[in-house]
Amino acid sequence: MRERNPKGKTKTTCSKCKKPLEETRVNKQRYCKKCHAANMRLVRPKHRDLKPEAKKKATARCYANEYLRRGKLEKQPCQVCGSEDSQKHHEDYSKPLDVVWLCRKHHLELHRKSV
Repeated sequence: MRERNPKGKTKTTCSKCKKPLEETRVNKQRYCKKCHAANMRLVRPKHRDLKPEAKKKATARCYANEYLRRGKLEKQPCQVCGSEDSQKHHEDYSKPLDVVWLCRKHHLELHRKSV
């Protein structure tokens, strides 16, 4: 069982290596960046190990993120409520740049309806 941090006490050390946490991670994260990255390498599957449908989704997200970063895809407000804090939603993963912009609330609602 993991060790609990007493109420009111600031979490300042990595739970794995016990070294001091980076300033941006203090009281927000359990692990330092190095331990977190090592754990992600162990836990996350490699792209080549994904099932075909998961590969298609990952590739579409990657393309959309890259085009967004380059400025060729522009972030839009939520198409339902107009919130500026929106996320990309792919209706069809074979069209990675054809995205619908939705806030988290409406994005989750859409996925709940489709299940």
